[in-house]
Amino acid sequence: MNQDLYRSGFVQRWHTHPTLARLGQTLAHHQWGVTTLIMSLHGRPSVRLLRAALWHDVGEVVYGDVPYSAKESNPELAALLDEAESQAAFKMTGYYHHLSADDKLWLAMCDRLEAYLYVKQVQPNLLQTYDWLDCLAHIKDMAQDLGVLDELPL
Repeated sequence: MNQDLYRSGFVQRWHTHPTLARLGQTLAHHQWGVTTLIMSLHGRPSVRLLRAALWHDVGEVVYGDVPYSAKESNPELAALLDEAESQAAFKMTGYYHHLSADDKLWLAMCDRLEAYLYVKQVQPNLLQTYDWLDCLAHIKDMAQDLGVLDELPL
C-alpha cells in the first residue's frame, strides 16, 4: 500500500477559510461523507462510483486543497490541478476514475452536498452568503437531474 494514500486522509480542508480552517475537517471526513451520501441517496451505485467517492481528493496530499472559488475563477488552474491530482491519485491507488456521465454528476452533487452539510453543521450562519446560496441552488439543480431532490437531507 502506498503510504501517501493513508496520509491523504489527514489533509486539512478549508485551510484558506478564516473560520472553517479551525474546525478540523480532513479529507478522510469529507470523502467518507461523500461516499455515505452516495450510498444513502443512490439506488444502486457502481463500485467505480464508490471507489471514486472514497478516493476523489487523495491527490490533494501532494497539491493541497485548493479552494473551489479559486478553481471556478481560473479554469486553466482547475484543469491543471485536476490532471496533476489524477496522476497523483493513480500513483497511490492504481485507479483512474473513469466514470459515466451519470456517475460524474452523482459525485459532483454529493461532493458539493457534503461541503454544504458540513458548513450547516459547524457554521450555519455562513450559509446565508451569496456563495453558499448559489452552491445550494446548484446542488438542487443536480439533485433534480438525478431524481433525488426530495430526498436531500437539507
